Parts: sequence; C-alpha cells; structure tokens
Amino acid sequence: MKVYEKLANYLKVNGIKQSYVAKQTGIPENTLSMIINGKLKLDAEKLRDIIIALNIDPSILITPVKNPSNEKSDTE
Repeated sequence: MKVYEKLANYLKVNGIKQSYVAKQTGIPENTLSMIINGKLKLDAEKLRDIIIALNIDPSILITPVKNPSNEKSDTE
C-alpha cells in the first residue's frame, strides 16, 4: 500500500475531512486531494506537516505493509 493510500484510509477510518487537514497544514485543499488520489507526489515536507497536524506516529503512514505474495513493497 502506497503512502497516499494509507493517508486516505487513515482519514476515512478516523472520519477526518481533507478540509481539516488542509487548514491545519496550510496545504491547499485541491493539492491535498491530488496527493490523496495519487495524482501528485507527496514530498517529505508535506508528509511531515500532515503527520504533525494529525498528531500521529509516522510509522502509520510510512511502514511498509508485509505482503506474503511476490508483489513489490511500497519501498521498491
């Protein structure tokens, strides 16, 4: 699972709106939407801002998911 997919899932599961994240981080809502939909790369600074705004452990978004199949992991 890609970082943007983990972010989208985290927001959905926790009932957090993109508009809230945008306001807390200063990332324009349309930019955040493009990141969450995989249309724009998430750079390290924006990732840091999102992690701080959500007050979450970074590993929630960046730890590779173990996949028993032969598929490539997030980091490859």
